[in-house]
Amino acid sequence: MYDTRRGKRRRPRWLRVLLWTGGSLLATVLIVGLVVAWWVHGLVDQVGHISKDVQSSQSSLASLPTSSQPTIALVVGSDHRSGDGKNAPSRSDTLMLVRIDPRTKYISLLSLPRDLHVDIPGYGTDKINAAYSDGGYKLALKTVENATGLNVNYLITVDFSGFTKLVGAFGGVYVPVDQYYYHVNQAGYDQYSQINIAPGYQKLDGVNGLAFSRYRHTDSDFYRNARQQVFLKAFEQRASSQLHGIGLDQLSTFKNVAETIASSVQVTGKSGPPSIQTMITYATTAYSIRGRVISAKLDAQTAGSATDSYVVASPEAMRAAVFTFTHPDSVVSPKNQLPGKNPGGTKPPKSYKPKVDPSGVAMTVVNGNGNVGSAGKAGTALMAWGYPVTVSTTPAPSFSFAQSAIYYRVNDKLAAQDVATILGGAQTHPITPTYAAFASHGLVVVIGKSFHGTLAQQPPSTTPPNSLPSDIVRDSTTYRSSFLQADGPANFRVLYPTVRQTTSTLQTMLGTPDSGTAVRVYNIKEAGGGNNSAYAYWSYNGTPGAYWGIEQTRFTKAPILANPDQQRKLDGRTYLFYFNGAHVHMVAFIWNNTAYWVQNTLRDEMSNPDMIAIARSLKPVR
Repeated sequence: MYDTRRGKRRRPRWLRVLLWTGGSLLATVLIVGLVVAWWVHGLVDQVGHISKDVQSSQSSLASLPTSSQPTIALVVGSDHRSGDGKNAPSRSDTLMLVRIDPRTKYISLLSLPRDLHVDIPGYGTDKINAAYSDGGYKLALKTVENATGLNVNYLITVDFSGFTKLVGAFGGVYVPVDQYYYHVNQAGYDQYSQINIAPGYQKLDGVNGLAFSRYRHTDSDFYRNARQQVFLKAFEQRASSQLHGIGLDQLSTFKNVAETIASSVQVTGKSGPPSIQTMITYATTAYSIRGRVISAKLDAQTAGSATDSYVVASPEAMRAAVFTFTHPDSVVSPKNQLPGKNPGGTKPPKSYKPKVDPSGVAMTVVNGNGNVGSAGKAGTALMAWGYPVTVSTTPAPSFSFAQSAIYYRVNDKLAAQDVATILGGAQTHPITPTYAAFASHGLVVVIGKSFHGTLAQQPPSTTPPNSLPSDIVRDSTTYRSSFLQADGPANFRVLYPTVRQTTSTLQTMLGTPDSGTAVRVYNIKEAGGGNNSAYAYWSYNGTPGAYWGIEQTRFTKAPILANPDQQRKLDGRTYLFYFNGAHVHMVAFIWNNTAYWVQNTLRDEMSNPDMIAIARSLKPVR
């Protein structure tokens, strides 16, 4: 395309839009990379090359929907460990479903644990990653479709051998590392990816980025999946910041990025690789809905023995995860839980008013998450709205409810929707015989793991404006000495939390030179010289892999701070809120030329009120 008035090539509009695309592996690595690869220096043949194994899966893919319907892609990343031998088969290290819905304007992700026990057609029950080893991409695709009940439109394969080169092409990726990661191989034991990464927001190169994404030695596949999604989001932030506004004079700088992706990624639909026009359409769609990303979580449990462990998920847990994946617009945003006004002066939404008078809606509340007392807490909270509540002493048949569920009888659908809104992130279903047995009339409310002791909507007259959550206590002494130790080495004002989350424990750092300290003080090169950053992290509820932390840094232009979901002016500060579905994943503010933020655990176990209370409690240590 040429500008005839100036006699020079004009930058295509779609390319500029494309380079702003973000939000998922599909939108970032695939769409950005493939279209650039397609466009730069004639890489069409290389990108469009599809292996015989990938070709064999095409007949199993669903037909492409219309432009207004959602599209689902299965991303398969394979690994090959050096200790397995040269001719050993690769395994599907990553199985991730990505859905783009142009109607609701959401991108949703669903990661499947590679050790998930499922039925593999023709092979019986086994870990889901065995499907790829047993029958290649075609069997992996069929196994995922059978397990989820979803029809997949695109298969995307990623060769991890190009992963480190791709990260290196962007000069590394800034990642919020939640804890200290360490593993060194020893003779006579299984050989795994070695890792030694200190905690805190920092730039990871390709080797460390891959090790971080694949780590699971001290926790589980669930946190491993969460780490992969954290890294992908960080990669998107890095790519967007570097590729924004690229011109022809800069494009050659990214030729190696295009070539790396072209040699490492394959994409196919039912009739073969998508056309350049199709890729552009997906790119512009993803751009228009950037930031609206929902991570659907599969609530599963570890089973088996210490030498042969695997992961199991009940049919109800899989249905709940798939429902969230296919109905991301049903996940209630936490914006109504934020206190205060935004900087523009807009008042927060008015308190919710039920469509059906609560006094006439009887309900039975049932424990569906396994947490002792959960049904009682929820029942008491719902009584404050005026609902006649009976708390069942019999738990639900399964504790695998990731989200709360409201089962309703004929004529009770509107009342069920009221309760779902009040609970936040709950689903409504027509009642089944299993749940009709809990009560002869009214609603049956099953409390899932999304309930953390507080309702998404509070009765207008019962919420004091500055009250603390029940598991947060005011405490100005416990953490002060640890943060005082960091105040001297740091070249910024150190803040410390003046509240305590009662189920969290401050962790002591490992490794030289941070051994024995609770707050790591370090340098981020892009933030200037000296010790311009600090990080402390807590273990949450004694759960392996569940760590939340507080970051403080002069790096006020950090990519992680871009595009907050909401802003609120509180306590003389402007707080930035970042959501992951119904959860507040991060709360940040900038003060005295320094950025401060509280980041949730990888799986967002900390409640939204807890996150807000901790961020608001930060005060100067001196």
